Amino acid sequence: MTNKVLLIDSDNDLTTSLSALLQLEGFEVTTCSDGISGLQQALEHNFDLILLDVVLPEMNGFELLKQLRPTNRTPVMIISARDDHFDRIYALEIGADDYLAKPLNNRELVARINAMMRRLRHIDNYRHQNVLHINEVELSLTTRQVHCNGNLLDLTGSEFQVLYYLMANAGKVIAKDQIGESVLGRKISYYDRSIDMHISNIRKKLSVAAQPSKIKTIRGAGYIFLRETA
Repeated sequence: MTNKVLLIDSDNDLTTSLSALLQLEGFEVTTCSDGISGLQQALEHNFDLILLDVVLPEMNGFELLKQLRPTNRTPVMIISARDDHFDRIYALEIGADDYLAKPLNNRELVARINAMMRRLRHIDNYRHQNVLHINEVELSLTTRQVHCNGNLLDLTGSEFQVLYYLMANAGKVIAKDQIGESVLGRKISYYDRSIDMHISNIRKKLSVAAQPSKIKTIRGAGYIFLRETA
């Protein structure tokens, strides 16, 4: 089945070249050049991935993402010429799954997209392991929903995958590099805080429904999902 990508970018030359590249890789590509039409497409149609620029007419990419996330968990990769540390962290905090700076390296872009598609297929392949229920947290692979003490948590796609990986290995210390390779499909550099931000967001959402934290940081080693609250 062909994977469907929504590309939202106001640079017509880039949009044309990226569309051609992704189509050669077997993707079906829909393009939008402004934030409002991009948000409308994202809400009205089913896509496997959204590639989203930050600087857009009508509505910027960050605002689009904030409006999209309450009802839509489609994986979103930010592609932006804005490459400062704050923008990367902010994008992850409001629900982005990945962030790639322009100018884009085509091989890296395709590799990251394919890694994301493999992760989604991997989860689909193991849906017969229907529900994980550990330490008051229930995660369903069938519905891709997470409940804590009966409260539905609003997780992004990457947050869901990080939590699933930790819960599937509950009671074990998991290095950040392991999580990065499993969830993001790439090695994590020393300065890359994307996994830390995803786990921070998960903790915040869990804390609304339960105390204390169910994910413990093991300094210098990684993270552990506790089988029982300490």
